[in-house]
Amino acid sequence: MLSHVLYVHMMDAPMVCIAQAADIFGTGLVAGAFVMGAFAVHPAAARLDPAPHVLLRQELIHRLSRFLPLFMFLPVPSSLCALALRRTLVSPPLDALGCTLSLLTIAITVAVNAPLNRRFATWSPGALPHDWQEHVRRWNVGHFLRMTVAIGAFACAILAGS
Repeated sequence: MLSHVLYVHMMDAPMVCIAQAADIFGTGLVAGAFVMGAFAVHPAAARLDPAPHVLLRQELIHRLSRFLPLFMFLPVPSSLCALALRRTLVSPPLDALGCTLSLLTIAITVAVNAPLNRRFATWSPGALPHDWQEHVRRWNVGHFLRMTVAIGAFACAILAGS
């Protein structure tokens, strides 16, 4: 009986480690991308004239929308998988909080940033709406919120497996 329990535990451990690694990788990549945007890319864009500023945003939206959503979703099934496979190898409260924060990151993106991204994509850099800076300000506020939440998800992913 004990040998069977040990065998099952040893077989589940690699899957838990893979799930935890995927959770840490996904949350870390998303948090890192958001931090770079908040503290480097967006302040630099704000120093540009309006047309190049909007062109830069449009290019970033186009390029990041190809792969970043995948990494935003990766932590959700990964953390749930780690919890389901072996509760003794992860901290359930931290893993659950991390999963919740990852879902909140997605929710902020869907509710705030993605609709504004779609709006930005339709703008002509030579004929911006008169209130274009207000839309950029709203996007930046949403981005700062989701960056903060993503950093929390990353911290939970790291600590859940410690």
